[in-house]
Amino acid sequence: MIKKVIYVVLNAFFAALLIYALYIFLMQKNDFDAQKIVQNSALKGKTFEANVEEITLDGGNKAWLLAENSAPLVALEFCFDKSGFAFDDDTTQGLAQMAAEILSYGGGRYENTRLNDLLEENAIELDFKVSSDAFFVSMTTPKNNIKLAFDILKDVLFLPHLKPEHLEIVRRKQLTAIDMQNEKPEKVLNKEFKKVFYGSHPLSRSALGLKEDVEKIDIADLKNFYQTRFVGDNLIIAVAGDVTKDEAAHLLNGLFSDLPSSSESKNLLEPDANYQFEEYNINRDMPQVLAHFVAKGVKRLDDDFYALYIANEIFGGSGLSSRLNLIAREKEGLTYGAYTYLNDNKYAPMIEGSFATSKENYQKMRQILLEEWQKMADFGVTKSEFEAVQNNMLTSFNLRFMSLPDIASQLLYMQKKHLGLDFLKKRNEYVKNTTLNQVNAAAKKYFAIKPAVLTIGNN
Repeated sequence: MIKKVIYVVLNAFFAALLIYALYIFLMQKNDFDAQKIVQNSALKGKTFEANVEEITLDGGNKAWLLAENSAPLVALEFCFDKSGFAFDDDTTQGLAQMAAEILSYGGGRYENTRLNDLLEENAIELDFKVSSDAFFVSMTTPKNNIKLAFDILKDVLFLPHLKPEHLEIVRRKQLTAIDMQNEKPEKVLNKEFKKVFYGSHPLSRSALGLKEDVEKIDIADLKNFYQTRFVGDNLIIAVAGDVTKDEAAHLLNGLFSDLPSSSESKNLLEPDANYQFEEYNINRDMPQVLAHFVAKGVKRLDDDFYALYIANEIFGGSGLSSRLNLIAREKEGLTYGAYTYLNDNKYAPMIEGSFATSKENYQKMRQILLEEWQKMADFGVTKSEFEAVQNNMLTSFNLRFMSLPDIASQLLYMQKKHLGLDFLKKRNEYVKNTTLNQVNAAAKKYFAIKPAVLTIGNN
């Protein structure tokens, strides 16, 4: 008993000593590897027993917080919904992407020439990006630099400098990227797929926009973007790390204190998604054929979601151990890999997939895809397949959250998809409660219609 007490005391002593040494290190040196700290912390085996807390800000917005003090870091992620590239006006396609890029050139008190050095010296990471529906902002900072990080972010985000010379740099980069995307077969295939699937709907657009629009976007367009998109009605916030609820509330209230509450944000019309387009090929001289295929899926809150998720994992979502890969790759040697995944796009949910193969093997690869697809509809999955994938989903869930930014991103996703404050605790129960019969019913329902296939290089 005495030995056990001594062992516990010594462990506590050395743990405290380690934390103290880490604190001294951070105070004296800012160029530390934040990712390495998180990888070696208790987060690696986190089971999310802690509660996700909701913070109500002064302006009425809600923020979700998962306090985690095993590493002296804080991750912030938020987005402005209805502010992605699909919401650009018809004559300013590419504006959202330009608005994200130009923010890296500084704002307020922080000039471009000093900003990057300041971020690097203080181990602060800032990132701005856009999706089809939202404008995302990510920040990671050591706890001891958190006030500086929030000060920088507020100035850059709400007082961007928008100098003409910086706009021209961003414009040239974006125009070059538009040209380069036509050189990469996978980007050409994806662009054509969105065109045939969504038609003329804004979701068919590229984030980079159209050259003729990018060439004429000006400072006034950027200012209008920030004024109309960066509003409280569009804001979703998530925080993870070494910060209390009161500390987070204080910092977030300061960050968003001048944010307008609302604007006339437009909504997208429902697309007339084409799940059954006629198969065809994009002519291009290349050594391999790339294929992209699609079938109707389910929305995130649909009753069939977890059942179809498991069915898809067995079919093509579980990497090299999936049915599709075991036959097409391992047995027949037709491809280095084929995969499928559920795209829970709220406008047009789908099962998407792709593979690459040689021209002489394409027809055989396509035949295997369609045969295995039909088998899912006709026979479903076996008990052993179901149990293996279900168990893997339960045991691997925490591996998605190996860093604080990952956790913050998940909290943001939970809010966007309306999964509930307690989702991290309940998710595995949802998986456990999904039955083999439900999986096979979903397989029969969603694999009944063969996927539509688009290729490039199958000349």
